[in-house]
Amino acid sequence: MPEKDPAQSRRPSLRERKKLHTRRTIADAAFGLAVEHGVDGVLVEEIAERAFVSPRTLSNYFPSKEAAIVAAGEDDLGVLTAALRDRPDDEAPLASLRTLLVYGVRSWTPEQLEALRIKERLIDAYPTLLPHRMAQYDALEDAIRVAVAERMGLDAETEAHPRLVAGAAASVVKTAVRVWVRQEGDEPTIGDLVAAGFADLETGLTED
Repeated sequence: MPEKDPAQSRRPSLRERKKLHTRRTIADAAFGLAVEHGVDGVLVEEIAERAFVSPRTLSNYFPSKEAAIVAAGEDDLGVLTAALRDRPDDEAPLASLRTLLVYGVRSWTPEQLEALRIKERLIDAYPTLLPHRMAQYDALEDAIRVAVAERMGLDAETEAHPRLVAGAAASVVKTAVRVWVRQEGDEPTIGDLVAAGFADLETGLTED
């Protein structure tokens, strides 16, 4: 029996899906051009042409070509946070995040994983992409922080606990991606690395 997706509880509206489709189309076009020509060889107008949108529409979604390139392959944070809010009330937030994030990365296809590896290498080669990659991790952390605070009835801005949970979870994902991209071969998988990261948090990061 296939594993049930724990994030299936929320389906985006038609308007949300259309906007997400446009965003992904632009990001995929930008990423493809960057792979073909290098980041410095890509123009915003070329991205817009490949994505079948106007440069003005592109600018409504992304402030720069670098932001569009890095956005390729990113997940919908709204789905993650909605699923987090729907987890059992008696389940610790870190346990919920472990379930959702491990399942999420293990569901990535071989094509998505290869694109991730290529994107991370582009980021290493072109430092102008790095701030946008860090902004993605910041967005992940902020989304988790707000969802955890809401679920626990805490203030997302002033309470420390949601920030600690969100920071820890985002760090696990960031570390797993960095380790996986730089290792030789595909084992351990990103899913294994994310699971191991949460296990380390649960044991207080003690050495074996």
